[in-house]
Amino acid sequence: MRKTSLMILLIVSLTGCGTNQPPQAPAGTATSPVLQPSPTEERCVWSIYDPATDHIWNRVFRQLYQRTGTDGKEYGTDELDPLLWFDTTHLLNGHSHRWAVNVLDEFLSIHAENLIEDPLKRAMFQRDLWAVFDWAASQTASDSTEREALKVRLAEIIKRIALPREEILALPDNYSLAVESRTYPVRFQMDHPEEGFLPPDLLQPDSAWLPMGREGGPVAMTHTAAEPFFGRSVFLVFLRSSQGRRGTFDFINSRSTEPNPATAIGSDVALVRRMLLIDDQGELVLSPLVETVQIRHFSQAQTFYEFELSRERLFDGVAGGLVPNHDLFMLFMGHGDVFKNPDLPDVRAAIPDICKACHFLDRLDPNTGNTQTIISYSRQRFPLPDNAHSILFATTLNEEAQTVIEWKQAHGTWKALETLWQQTTP
Repeated sequence: MRKTSLMILLIVSLTGCGTNQPPQAPAGTATSPVLQPSPTEERCVWSIYDPATDHIWNRVFRQLYQRTGTDGKEYGTDELDPLLWFDTTHLLNGHSHRWAVNVLDEFLSIHAENLIEDPLKRAMFQRDLWAVFDWAASQTASDSTEREALKVRLAEIIKRIALPREEILALPDNYSLAVESRTYPVRFQMDHPEEGFLPPDLLQPDSAWLPMGREGGPVAMTHTAAEPFFGRSVFLVFLRSSQGRRGTFDFINSRSTEPNPATAIGSDVALVRRMLLIDDQGELVLSPLVETVQIRHFSQAQTFYEFELSRERLFDGVAGGLVPNHDLFMLFMGHGDVFKNPDLPDVRAAIPDICKACHFLDRLDPNTGNTQTIISYSRQRFPLPDNAHSILFATTLNEEAQTVIEWKQAHGTWKALETLWQQTTP
């Protein structure tokens, strides 16, 4: 995988940062905001949930999502997922743990769930805290006491801010809003292949784009089960044949009937991440919110694109909150906490380089065997349990969502949250 220089990656990752000093906690509050940097360090703006940076919702988000590099720069304010890895000790010891517990206790003691009524912000806030809960619940370590302290408090807040099912279903269809904004092309640009596109019919039930399922579990098993996702999102694999809807049906069927099926030039594969939320009855509900869209266009060589949800743009009503993503922290399939290892040459990985690492062949022939790069079919590098063969079929969004929900309900992270949910006060 090609490495991008550390300097460029740091500049890209710090978009939206300024030189403002960190907010101070109001007098009389029970918590400090975050670890104090020196006055010369660049600062990121942490006013996601309210214009006031010292608002308790912002301070909770900041304490859980902020990481500081060895260069003194802050990261996390514009990250979709918390910068927490399997080996992360941040939030589990020292000041970061004590202040996290304090700010969560403050939130609970003043019933801060009542300070913001906007369903969209409540949904996102639950999603953000749930991600940290699952990280804390995903493993047993020597710091189990500290993990438990976080889990108990996070579980209660997650429950307090839960929306009724009907309000979850009424959240905005941000993908359609992104398409309607006409901010991005709607199809592959032959003259500008580097420009990402959002097809308007991707999620339409009668279009040439068809979601694919598999027998035995979620189709995107690796994305579903792996850190940092743990089944909190429904990953939908869509296929689109250049021969239209009938061609797409034949394309999916050929995955199971032909020994070496080919993916025709002009076809597309999309991986859509849809947000699950927990309603006020403790039930998992598929929301309308799209978190990421990854598209691969099959031409003479595969072309990769990714769009990611920005909280700020979502709340401001800009293009459904979806923005092109060109690099990322390696949370999925990562090798450990980049903030703990100063020897790593890059803190972020470039797109499409990181995509090609898994979805590429050494020799890509567009008419012979390139379907191996569709991992839901080939399971290349990521075999199913017992090396089972993928039996694929055309499915629906709701059917795949139910498959993921059932997987999540059997997972240890959900059982841990369910237990604490039942113990919290009404």
